[in-house]
Amino acid sequence: MEEALNSTAFRPTDSWRWFFDAKYDCLMLDVNHNTLFRSRYPKKMLIPDVIGTFPFTINDAALYYQFFNSALSLDLTDLQRIELTINAIVAANFLKPQLPKSWYFMRNEKPLLPKLADLVIAHMQSGEMINLLVIESGTHASLCLVAEPTFIAMNRTFYLAEAIKLMNDRLIAHGALADSVEMVNLTAIS
Repeated sequence: MEEALNSTAFRPTDSWRWFFDAKYDCLMLDVNHNTLFRSRYPKKMLIPDVIGTFPFTINDAALYYQFFNSALSLDLTDLQRIELTINAIVAANFLKPQLPKSWYFMRNEKPLLPKLADLVIAHMQSGEMINLLVIESGTHASLCLVAEPTFIAMNRTFYLAEAIKLMNDRLIAHGALADSVEMVNLTAIS
């Protein structure tokens, strides 16, 4: 299936439809008669408005491209990027408010104020760096999706597109880390 779903061939159309599937207890995206995407969020995490069938809107399409383009720099397969992107749209539009779970990550000296669809990094208490995609930016905390296939923190497994709200003092701009690594490497060479 992944071969059929690549980044150049898979684009939103006006025939896409959202619907809630009671059997799987989640929001689904009907792409065509051969392809359905199941979001990863159960009904208890979603606002009540998701029950029923409704169109994939122009705003949804704009978010699709915004999230997908951000995910291009991640080390993910095309199918994982599409999965992250569709779940990002669901999270941005239909997820109930979340409480911060910042204790998994180390605090930074300077809080970051990210924007929608920014890629950010958080350092786990173990020192490992995790990629996150910003879904909603707040003054003190931001809702993000895990932009890694999986990772374990404090005996808990996190999965691709899992929503997690973090205090902004736990976030680092994705490009800022690369710049500092490059600077260290240049210093070591000279």
